[in-house]
Amino acid sequence: TDYMWTANEETYKNVFLETLDYYMRVNDSTANEPYAYQHKWNCDGSFWVYTYEKNRTKAQFNQLLRQIREGKINVPLNTLVGLHGAAPVEATIREMYYAGSLERRFGLQLEMAVNMEDQVMPLGLSSIWAGAGAKYTWHGVCACATKVTGLQYRKNQMYWYKGLDDQQVLMKWYSVNPSMITNRKEYRYNLGNYLEASNQVNAVIDCKALMNDPVYPYTISAAFGKGGDDLKTLTTSFLKVAKEKSDKDYQVIVSNEVDFFRDFEKKYGDKIPTETISYGSTEWGNSFASLAEVSATVKRSIEKLRAAEAMYTLVALKDKKFASGLQEQREKAWIACGLYFEHDWTADGPITRKQRADWQRKIAGQLQSYVDTLYTLSVSRLGNLITPSSNNQQFFVFNPLGWVRSDYSDYAYKGNQDIKVVDKITSEEVPFQFITKMGLTCLRIWAKDITSLGYKVFEIRKATPIDKQEMAAMVSDSLIENSFYKITFTPQGVITSLIDKKNNNRECIRAINKVYANDLGGGNARAPMSDQPLRMENAGPVSVTLVAESYKPIKHLSKITLFKNNGRIELENYILQNLDEKPVTYSFSFNLTEPDTWHEEAGAILHAKPVSKGGHYADSTCRLDWLAINHFASIADNQNGMVLSNRDAYFMKPGKSTVEAIDYSTPQINVLAAGQIDKALGIENQDGDSYFENFFALQPHAGYLPAADAMKFSLQHQQPLVAGQLTGMGKGYGMQYSLFTFSNPNVLAWVVKPAEEGIDRGIVLRLWNMDNKAADCTISAAGIITAANFATHVETDLEKIVPVAGQLHTNFGHNRIHTLRLFTQ
Repeated sequence: TDYMWTANEETYKNVFLETLDYYMRVNDSTANEPYAYQHKWNCDGSFWVYTYEKNRTKAQFNQLLRQIREGKINVPLNTLVGLHGAAPVEATIREMYYAGSLERRFGLQLEMAVNMEDQVMPLGLSSIWAGAGAKYTWHGVCACATKVTGLQYRKNQMYWYKGLDDQQVLMKWYSVNPSMITNRKEYRYNLGNYLEASNQVNAVIDCKALMNDPVYPYTISAAFGKGGDDLKTLTTSFLKVAKEKSDKDYQVIVSNEVDFFRDFEKKYGDKIPTETISYGSTEWGNSFASLAEVSATVKRSIEKLRAAEAMYTLVALKDKKFASGLQEQREKAWIACGLYFEHDWTADGPITRKQRADWQRKIAGQLQSYVDTLYTLSVSRLGNLITPSSNNQQFFVFNPLGWVRSDYSDYAYKGNQDIKVVDKITSEEVPFQFITKMGLTCLRIWAKDITSLGYKVFEIRKATPIDKQEMAAMVSDSLIENSFYKITFTPQGVITSLIDKKNNNRECIRAINKVYANDLGGGNARAPMSDQPLRMENAGPVSVTLVAESYKPIKHLSKITLFKNNGRIELENYILQNLDEKPVTYSFSFNLTEPDTWHEEAGAILHAKPVSKGGHYADSTCRLDWLAINHFASIADNQNGMVLSNRDAYFMKPGKSTVEAIDYSTPQINVLAAGQIDKALGIENQDGDSYFENFFALQPHAGYLPAADAMKFSLQHQQPLVAGQLTGMGKGYGMQYSLFTFSNPNVLAWVVKPAEEGIDRGIVLRLWNMDNKAADCTISAAGIITAANFATHVETDLEKIVPVAGQLHTNFGHNRIHTLRLFTQ
């Protein structure tokens, strides 16, 4: 059943409840039949169970749980069917948190996850699902509203869907019969689509035919899926057909889906092939860009969650009741992670596009509200747990990342500006300047050596005004220059030249198809009637920002910031007008030859080439014009390269890539800011929005840049240091603190948070080993680690790890995201 496609939320709620009540009765009525003829029913997401728990009595909910345990009702880990390849990793994981809570609260084991109807299949999803505890999945396509070809020619129809980390789930993805594509009114052959069993008699015929086809050398087949776009499906016809069509040669089974996979795995699990291939991150997910700014707020909320939860952990270790009132809001936020990426982004059903857009805004707001609330409360309470050492104003600078870091930090400040700022650990004065940020005055400092997942305290003292300070960068006409770079920045915000002074004054930018870098399409042209003169703002010894404003090719504002002590180039872009359906991109053209591009698809770092050329993308049956970008893309030739950090957008296009082929030879990345990619699909004209943010960062590098380094660069750009005032009056934390440290630089701390049930159930630590080989890593805590478990991503414990001398010494699989539960004292 599609969600928010045929009806509104209230109607769907009532349908969910009625449908579950109906099938629970039918299932129980056949309990004494042989297993094959016991009725069963399959939810397409845990949201069905969530809705039932919230709206039915405890006794009724217990009956539902009983049927789940008995295998009469199957519930996948995902909230609903979604579009997950381009969604952030944590959104894909958090949407399964309600299912994880069912496992822990009621002793369930949920073994399936699904990603149906979209024509393609990302690669990294296999790793995320397996890491969450899934064993099985099936993929049925719509074969409609699509540009994907070759759906009728799948080489492997049963296979191990294996990630780059060697974790795998058993996949059923049948080829679509050609007549399904050429004659959609003919419902004889539905295998391969998401309504394989819409006509049960035909489904049995098709399954028999498949088992007698050389392309399918197996004696077990299955047809899944009925209902589709229909609002409600109440039927017992599956049971009737199973009885009628079973004979001496074939047993027809009413399936809960899991039983098929268990049978198939037992008989063929060691004989079927594996695939480690991406067929494209998503096709219909391209429509995220049709409501681009709202979609960007979801990405920003997921990223902000990292800092909020890390600070929350420090606070909860001292105050176990902290944020206890946010439980319901948190649960809704995790549900929102699934609902926002629900697969009906085509918005072409009975529900109007305006209704769909309003609903998407509401769901994004559920997530944003929780994250912002937790963040604000955590900053305030952490400041309250650190007691100032003097009467001067003091503030902490917190690093939400898992390595020691030096970077700028902005602290909201209203006091006297004749000051100096002192590092309370080293007693040294630190560089500072005053900036205006979102209409507020902030004190920007250069914060050196901020500890891993911890903080350092700084003090503001009165001082004699400084007559003149050395600027972090020099500005002259259209040039901005520091010790790292010399950059030409046009009045339209385009970088036409980037000289890397640390690498033999190498030119990093080269025009391709008349566009340069950070280019909306204006190139190096001038528009005197619409371009404003470049202006310098927020200039000081920490950073200098140059601002461009123009109406060409659309109304926008762009800022470039250089730093004295950091080689990062920050770009802030604001589109300031409503956009029609045409795609709007920021192009980045680089001075490279025979480049290789790597980028983050959810759960995996992929090589943007077809498998036949040594990459990770399928050679056919794929959607390749817009690839996921998530945190970064990194492009390089044999000698030089560039890493591009992306905060807001979901998709990129290498060069002139098409639906069927990646342009891997052109050193250009086009980041999709907004647009309706496929005509008549998605939200029209951005639902009236006229404000869009796209923040990027660039850093040239020599040679190949390891994935861990590219990700670290991107996280440092997208995870600013957090500053908060000290207000503590009692025992708490000292002037410096580090929660955890990690011995292996390729093992990145991805998430640090209290367990879902509270800090008494430990600290949940998610780590991503971004190396291509297994990595030994020692985890040390501020105190001692007393106990630990490996867990699924949805926080269900797997196996114990024994600490040694208060530390964890363990090995992390290559390219793998691991989740642990730790107890410290």
